Amino acid sequence: GDYALDFAEICKRSEIKPVSLKQRPLTPYIDSVAQGNEVAEGAPVTFVTKDKFEYLKPCIEIENDEEIKSSIKSMFVKGWKVDVPLLNVVSLAAPQSLTTLSLWRCGLDLEALQTIISMNSRLLLKTLNLDGNPDCAGHFHLLLTEECTISSLSLRSNMITCSDVAPFAGALAANKTLTNLSLHNNAIGDEGTAHLAKGLRMNRVLLTLNLSGNKITDVGSKFLSEILTSLTLTHEEVVARRQLISDNKTLLASDEPPTTPGGRTKDRPGSNSRTGSHTALDKKGKGGASGKGAKGKQEKIEKPGTKRRQEI
Repeated sequence: GDYALDFAEICKRSEIKPVSLKQRPLTPYIDSVAQGNEVAEGAPVTFVTKDKFEYLKPCIEIENDEEIKSSIKSMFVKGWKVDVPLLNVVSLAAPQSLTTLSLWRCGLDLEALQTIISMNSRLLLKTLNLDGNPDCAGHFHLLLTEECTISSLSLRSNMITCSDVAPFAGALAANKTLTNLSLHNNAIGDEGTAHLAKGLRMNRVLLTLNLSGNKITDVGSKFLSEILTSLTLTHEEVVARRQLISDNKTLLASDEPPTTPGGRTKDRPGSNSRTGSHTALDKKGKGGASGKGAKGKQEKIEKPGTKRRQEI
């Protein structure tokens, strides 16, 4: 359906003042090129001018899919307080095509973060931006659940400390979807870096990690450098690895077809195809041998002398 109409209707039923929805603007140069207009040489193409109080008005910017113009793929909220009731409305009205959600400096708290987590379980978000929401600093690990589908997560300027990053690093160790993580401009020190390094020892999915603008010294850098080279597994990691291998073997064994007491598989198509080929070869071999023997007998019977005697 139409997201704008659905959003306005849900706001009305929830007795919430609706927020205006706007199409996310393109840069002037891209917009001009898309319309086939020529950009004058020397003209400014990196910014646009708006009304004096335009940036102070709450709005939600949306971005449509390039192929399916009617579907919304991205949603951006910047610089104004988003309370839980409004976030529930956004979650209810959000289409299944939504893959990117950006809530920059929206004053989110733990309750709002839990709403986003439930929203993610329904929509399967790929990119999530929660920059500038320090009230959630110690709870971001709740995002990395087993059902997490987020591949790119930005947590910049959230005042995340070493104690806050410890549970996040523990959740990161078991995560299997996150490939891009930004922790720029936080309060992570060497102790927090040690927690991250410990979590990344078991993580083999993350490709990009941004830790610029933190309180990391050479000591913390050494923790990270050790996991980028060949590392020696600890006793706990060896036990976890063996358990993982055992679970994989059990899973593979459960997928194999059952066998009879004689060792033959009960999977009829597979067994027929296998034994059938051998049976065909055996019959062919026997048939060839018997044919050869019969031919030899015929040759013996049809000797010239014998044939003359029969004719006489």
